[in-house]
Amino acid sequence: MILIDEPLMYAFVAFWILWQSILKTPPGQWLVRFCEGPLMTFAKFIDWNVMRLAGFFVWLSTNPVAALKIKVKEMQLKVEKPSITPEKAAEYERDLEETRGRQPMREPMVTLSIGTAMLILLLLIAIYLIAMLIHGWLIG
Repeated sequence: MILIDEPLMYAFVAFWILWQSILKTPPGQWLVRFCEGPLMTFAKFIDWNVMRLAGFFVWLSTNPVAALKIKVKEMQLKVEKPSITPEKAAEYERDLEETRGRQPMREPMVTLSIGTAMLILLLLIAIYLIAMLIHGWLIG
């Protein structure tokens, strides 16, 4: 079983061997400078975007209905902003802030009682058995 660090180790060894065979000098300072500079910048950029995406999904999952309302109002504001007056834009901003203020409240979930769930399950089993019976009559 290959762990996550084994391909990285093999890639490092291959890089080191290629570097030694082509340039005949150890990579040393160039490698350290590359790892501390552009590689760390890229890693921080990827980390920041992944964390931002995860934060968005957490925000969306707390109350999907209110989150969708907020996104719809934001899109209305972005689409209509060039063609509306500053007063109308301020009204949209206030309305958006009001909607955002309501966001943490959760919408009530639709629940089924155990009896209703069992009834639906038995009904589906009965439909399946009837379908198998009809299939047996058609084939036999």
